[in-house]
Order: sequence, then C-alpha cells, then structure tokens
Amino acid sequence: MGSNFKRKSHLKALWKRIGLLAIGTVTIVNLMGCGDGAEETSEQSIIKEGKIVYKLTYPQFKDDNIFTSMFPTEMSFKFKDNNTKNELKTSMAVFSTSLLANNKEKKVTHLVRIANKYSGLEMDSVEIMEEYGKKPDGMTITPSDSTKMIAGYNCKHAFVTFGGDPEKDFSIFYTDEIGIKEPNWCTPFHEISGVLMEATVNKFNIDMHMVATAVVAEEYPTEDFIITTEYQPITVEEMADIFQSF
Repeated sequence: MGSNFKRKSHLKALWKRIGLLAIGTVTIVNLMGCGDGAEETSEQSIIKEGKIVYKLTYPQFKDDNIFTSMFPTEMSFKFKDNNTKNELKTSMAVFSTSLLANNKEKKVTHLVRIANKYSGLEMDSVEIMEEYGKKPDGMTITPSDSTKMIAGYNCKHAFVTFGGDPEKDFSIFYTDEIGIKEPNWCTPFHEISGVLMEATVNKFNIDMHMVATAVVAEEYPTEDFIITTEYQPITVEEMADIFQSF
C-alpha cells in the first residue's frame, strides 16, 4: 500500500515536471522569434518564411530510461512576416502545447490542450518581459571565436555562465543567416543577435539539449498563425495550476 502510494506520488511529480518542461521548452524557442520580421543581406538570400525543426534530448538520463519516453522529443518552429508559431507534443496524445506570437502587436498566446480541453494564456510585451525576459541572477553571456555548422547554417558560439556555479553553465550556438530580426528581444538572451540553433539548458531540474536538425523554406497561409480553437483564457498562475493538477 505504502509502496503504491509512493509510486503514484512520484509519477504525479514527474508528470508535473514534464508539463512544466514543455512550457519552458516552448517558451525558450518560440520567444526567440519575437522579432520584427526578416531582412536581406548582400551575401546570400535570407529565408523569410519557413520552419526550424529542433531535436530534444535529455543527457542526464540513460537512453533506456522509462520516463524519457514521455518527454517531448521534437519541436517545430514556423515563422512568417511578423508572426511565429511553435508546436510541441509529447508521446501522450492527451497533451500538446503551442505558442503563437504576433510580433507586430507584441502579443503572445500560449495554448495548451489536455484531452479535449483548451486553455490559453495571453500576454502583452510588458507581461512577456516580466515572465520570460529577465536574466537569472548571475547570468553572463560571453561570445567566443568558435563556430559550428548546424542544419547547414554557420553558427557562432557563446558561453552562458552563472557567477561561479559551473554546474549551471552551458553553451549556445546561434546564426545570423535566418531572417528573423532581433529574435531574442523578449528572452534572457536578448543581447544575442542571432537565432538559437543549439543549447543545453536546465528547466525544473531537468537538463535538456536542443539542436536544430532542419531549416526549411516553406510558404504558409496566414491562418496557420491564427488560433481558431475556442479556449478558456487563463492567467500565469492558472496555467501553473493546470500542470500541477495534470
């Protein structure tokens, strides 16, 4: 009896972490696209409309860990003009989350589906910066001279450190060759001018490695960036409560 109770409690806590991890993951990648549109350069044609696909892995867990099969493994990030859309699903069909950003109006809607219930968190630019744009205490970003090819794009490197706590440190790679202007204005990485292509970050005590595997130039109808599903508007606190109860 006691063993079953402990197991259920552990699973409930794990599901909470998975849900919160999904929120954090979508927020990091989607808010990278909170820019003002695309630009052209004289050196090459910059993609103005398309999709970036990211692979997600969890280095602190072994490949055969039973719980990693429930973690998100891929994200799709679409961008067009002043709009972006990020979609993430777990292997469990009951849960999915997407984040749509209207960059012209500086508004973001975070949509979460659990079973057949949709909830939406709407934020303006002030709320976005308050919730997601602040740097964690002690966080410093230091560019280096290193470069790396990721998904066919030349990426620059930077160290992210946390005031002498090496366990929190990680590296990021970013590119200036994708047409999203000021992509990180509403994230802790706002001083980075390029689109993040690889990073290892810690969310809710889970290390997550994200790397772009493909960048595809595609055209999308405007409707793809508009939420057509009816949803219940909620607050940041209510969003957290949803995942706690889930």
